[in-house]
Amino acid sequence: MPLELGIAMAEGVGRRGSKYRHDWLLLVPHDHPYRQFISDLAGYDPTEHDGTPGGIVPAVMSWLATRPDAVQCPTPREVLGSLTDFYTAMKALGDRWHGQAPWADLVLEAIRVGRERGLIPAADT
Repeated sequence: MPLELGIAMAEGVGRRGSKYRHDWLLLVPHDHPYRQFISDLAGYDPTEHDGTPGGIVPAVMSWLATRPDAVQCPTPREVLGSLTDFYTAMKALGDRWHGQAPWADLVLEAIRVGRERGLIPAADT
């Protein structure tokens, strides 16, 4: 997705000095020939993964934990441990929507499971 990568990089550069911060992580599969197409990412090194949740989740979680506004970041083990609950909820949601669950509903299910598993703090009321 070179176009999307270019847009993400441009957003980061174009907003320097503003209060808005655009941040991004580039994940590529192990042994992907991306170096044939992208020779210079202005000092950004893509993070490689094996395509499994056990390979992707630690890469994403370790990146999220280093973001300037990271407050309470669950560990990869905690996230991976909650995936079964999320997959169950996602399947039920997909069944209700005949395989076309709205993205917002999937996000809400992820939040619900995250809160139930203690990964996301309860919202202040």
